[in-house]
Amino acid sequence: MFTGMFEHQLDDKNRLRIPSKFKKELTGELGDKSYCFFRGKNQCICVMTEEELKETLSSLASEGLSESSKITRAIFGSVCTAEEDAQGRVVLPSILRQMAGIQKDVITLGVGNRLEIWSAEKYQQYMSDIDYDAELEKLGI
Repeated sequence: MFTGMFEHQLDDKNRLRIPSKFKKELTGELGDKSYCFFRGKNQCICVMTEEELKETLSSLASEGLSESSKITRAIFGSVCTAEEDAQGRVVLPSILRQMAGIQKDVITLGVGNRLEIWSAEKYQQYMSDIDYDAELEKLGI
């Protein structure tokens, strides 16, 4: 399960390192698993292991031609397999980077079975109006 939050930056070539706390869970103990990026909600980029993503999207994959929706096309069309360089950096796909409004400052957030990569500015805006105490109360915490 992914938990925690890290603030970091893209380098000049739009690469970032997945925080080491998350990396082992994404790639496995031996580094033999792959992971994918795709468009998430609220202008973030989601990251899942390929296996988890296949399981998550399996119900959408079985839609017939006449049933296929715009969101199905948008999700499947946005999936990109991560390709790391020798130093473990990965280039964020430009279409996803533009959609998320990421320029330089990035927040990587663990959210259960996935990671979310946010523009730091957009994440701060998104979270600015949360009433933390009220939300905890709704959850019975």
